[in-house]
Amino acid sequence: MNYLIITLLLVLALLTYFKIAKRFNIVDVPNHRSSHTEVTVRGGGIIFPLSIIFCGLLFQDVDLVLLIALTLISAISFADDVRPLPAFLRLAVHLLSVLMAVYALQVHLQWPLWGVALACVFMISGINAFNFMDGINGITATYSVITLLTFWYINSFVIRFADDPLLVCPLIACIIFLFFNFRQRALCFAGDVGSIGIAFWLGALSVMLIIHSHNLKYLFVFSIYGSDVLFTIIKRIKLKQNLAQPHRLHLYQLLVNHAGYPHRVVAICYTLAQLTINGFLLLTNFSMGIYALLLLSICAAVYIHFERRYRTLSTVSQS
Repeated sequence: MNYLIITLLLVLALLTYFKIAKRFNIVDVPNHRSSHTEVTVRGGGIIFPLSIIFCGLLFQDVDLVLLIALTLISAISFADDVRPLPAFLRLAVHLLSVLMAVYALQVHLQWPLWGVALACVFMISGINAFNFMDGINGITATYSVITLLTFWYINSFVIRFADDPLLVCPLIACIIFLFFNFRQRALCFAGDVGSIGIAFWLGALSVMLIIHSHNLKYLFVFSIYGSDVLFTIIKRIKLKQNLAQPHRLHLYQLLVNHAGYPHRVVAICYTLAQLTINGFLLLTNFSMGIYALLLLSICAAVYIHFERRYRTLSTVSQS
């Protein structure tokens, strides 16, 4: 019954937000870096953090400090969707929220100081990676659905690390969001509040899983996004580009903008690729080194293939 209430609340919240966004012009206007051509409501991903807040209210399964941290990082991200904020302010709130999450998850009681530092780096890197990758219709929500379903399977059949509502509520939000976003012409985009909000929560869940399982291989449930970001950064360094400047050199951008593949096809390909990797992780028990070598080699081969194929067009687009 509570899940039904949360579903209805999230649908109502998103429909209400559409009216507010149109009233106050919270929209995404296409520019030369965009992978879309229509003015679209931005910030529809607000239902991702709302799903956790509703979960806390109805199930009372969310740690209060963790909930405050999620609210903080989502609020600053939404404010940035409405009007761009200074980078130092956003990064400061990100760091504060991640530190609060690490405290709430009691990482400092489980791991040494270097482990706490790595947890912070992992969460901040993951948050930014999700934000970088949120550029085409459906990719953030479909990728998040696969990640949450993977976590649910692990929680149900491998090792229990979280209460079910912490996985089911954001999954409901992703499915609702897909109804409005997974279209040829999306009715809304996630915005920073969506991509950063869901990334923060997935990062927190992954830290919970690693603490309970004592197995770092579960970091690879984000390997597709991580590989795309890593290889894109390497390419930009080779091109001597300013990493702080916007670009269109991610693999998904090459596939959409230069190869001409539809947004939804690329989003599904990314999701299925990650699903395949997740299945491999669950069915095997190799060392971290072997996982890293295999997965990075495959991802590198795919990225290099498409990058070489569309190198000329992608380089011209940056000039």
